Amino acid sequence: MSPHARTGFAALLLATFLSSANAAPGVGVAPRKATAHAARGVGVAARKTATPRGAPPGPKPFGAEAAISIVSYSDLQWSPDGRRLVFVVAAPDTVESTTNYDVYLADPARQSVRRLTRNPKGDSSPSFSSGGDTLAFVATRGGDTQQTIYMLSLEGGDPWVFGSFDEAVGEVHWSPDGRYLAYTKNDTLPRRVIEQRRRKWDPTVEGEQLQFPHLWVADLVTGERRRLTSGAFHVWNARWSPDSRSLAFLVNPTHLADDANLTDIAVVPAAGGPMRRLGSLGGDFSWSPDSRSIAWAAGAHRDVWIEKDDVWVCRVASGSPVKLTGAFDENPGTPAWNVTSDTLYFHVGVGVSTLLATVPAQGGTVRLVADRNGGAGTLAISPAGRAAWVESRARVPDEIVVADHPELKGVPVTNLNAPVAALAMGEARVVRSNTADGNVMEGLVYRPPGEKSGTPLKTIVLLHGGPYGFRADLAFNWWPQFLVGAGYQVYMPNFRGSGGYGAAFMKRERGDWGGQDWSDVMLGVDNLVRLGLADPDRLGIAGASYGGYLSAWGITNTNRFKAAYIDRGISDLPALWGQSDTHQYRTYDFGGRPWEEPARWRDRSPLTGVGNARTPMLITVGDNDARTPIAQSRALYESLKSLGVPVQFVHYPREGHGLREPRHRADAMLRSKAWFDRWLQ
Repeated sequence: MSPHARTGFAALLLATFLSSANAAPGVGVAPRKATAHAARGVGVAARKTATPRGAPPGPKPFGAEAAISIVSYSDLQWSPDGRRLVFVVAAPDTVESTTNYDVYLADPARQSVRRLTRNPKGDSSPSFSSGGDTLAFVATRGGDTQQTIYMLSLEGGDPWVFGSFDEAVGEVHWSPDGRYLAYTKNDTLPRRVIEQRRRKWDPTVEGEQLQFPHLWVADLVTGERRRLTSGAFHVWNARWSPDSRSLAFLVNPTHLADDANLTDIAVVPAAGGPMRRLGSLGGDFSWSPDSRSIAWAAGAHRDVWIEKDDVWVCRVASGSPVKLTGAFDENPGTPAWNVTSDTLYFHVGVGVSTLLATVPAQGGTVRLVADRNGGAGTLAISPAGRAAWVESRARVPDEIVVADHPELKGVPVTNLNAPVAALAMGEARVVRSNTADGNVMEGLVYRPPGEKSGTPLKTIVLLHGGPYGFRADLAFNWWPQFLVGAGYQVYMPNFRGSGGYGAAFMKRERGDWGGQDWSDVMLGVDNLVRLGLADPDRLGIAGASYGGYLSAWGITNTNRFKAAYIDRGISDLPALWGQSDTHQYRTYDFGGRPWEEPARWRDRSPLTGVGNARTPMLITVGDNDARTPIAQSRALYESLKSLGVPVQFVHYPREGHGLREPRHRADAMLRSKAWFDRWLQ
């Protein structure tokens, strides 16, 4: 593109990259209490005044450049002595429009964080040696053609490759006694298939799987490599027992999203032997420090696709899984053990916050013991009892925090997102509204900094995906902050199907897409208008995935919204059944397949009422989206275009369900801002 061609949206994109009163419950804004299902206090800030001459400028607003610079953390692992923490940082690379994954090391006592690797191809699965002086991890480096195992001394020096492998390695884990490396590796393709593919005789047979990742162990003393599993199933998420005698892992015949309910937890002796499945729907798990039990969070039924999770525990040597949280009405996160193997801790969404809960391993009452006042991830508890987790607030992106005990307040040990946290952002404030059937729905309102609470603002209703178990919460969320930085008020309702409000609220009426949930949304909008917060003549709507479906449903049922933005949405439910990589849960939800319940599938499709649509709409989707395929967006686009409704359809190469490349993400953000700016003036 020549310099003279940089006009309109292109110029906007280039400039972005170059710049651096409480009310009665149920009807108004509610104060937040440190109890289940409560809401946060919402005193409204005074209007921003002009900056006095000579005074330092205020913080910059949060924009697209900030949104695509946020790093995330994963793979938290304590050293054997509990003094240091290793983890993986995913950092966007805006130059190459990709994401780099590198290994970092934190020493909380010294308040230091050190970057250990710099590899644009990505490092993952870091694991300490028993002495805590060396790491094993998985990477693709230099001339590697596939992922393999590397070692790194924490005393300094470059990583070195550990052996050679005929196929890609998926993950690696050092045994607690230091003698073994456990790893997963793909089976080698049959020779005939390799030869056929070399000659480009390579048709894809739907459902055929020729390679499976399986579990191996390398003896670091003898050099022997032993294969521990084999068969037509996938193995991943391997974990050593603390006594180094056994390995547990997740197992599934296909590892496809639509077969998630076939996942089990299995255990195999490290020396080799028969594999024992625990015989229950599995999920991410943790070993007890005494190596006797495994705990996890998952549903109870393989043939039920919409139910709350529970914490389960199972004796490894024998016995059946035991449910610990049957009387608890919320969805627990992955449990972590205390050092004496008698108590389990887990984070759980309650209302718009995340709380820490505890339950005895032998069964008993679930207690809510700490409010994180934001979002909090899975706990990592060291052998000495120290805890680490990822935490965020509405105006503070993710950072890793540590505490001497899980129930204590965490102290940040990372600050890689500090430049973003210093920007001007909107505060998340809770508003409650009554639903048509007498429930109370919570939602979050983000107002631009300095706006008076009594000023009606142009407002975008932002709908979360899922829908089941998802919610708007007090964790950091770049999307509403970007819209606030663009001058909009954002309303995020926790409509029927959302998590954090009990199992009945989450499960709702089966198959009621566009029913209770849409009623909840519109009553919430009416409440904002009644409170004088939202301008009824300048309303927009946006959402992704299920939020995209609900937005598309909305513009075919009302013309109150002046503009809409749908990301990876759904328009034709009967067609989606055969297009998507997940249809079993929808079949369960609707009580049958499209030809068995044709009226329900058809009647709840936005295309059925698309003739009523008049709202200008921006549509985005990834070319390779398997969850809500591009055909769904194209059908909506072609329908609106034929009706003369203003519509723009943008799809992105190489992208799946959700944009990953930073430039694509920036493009979609800036397009959405331009779209709302055009229609909501």
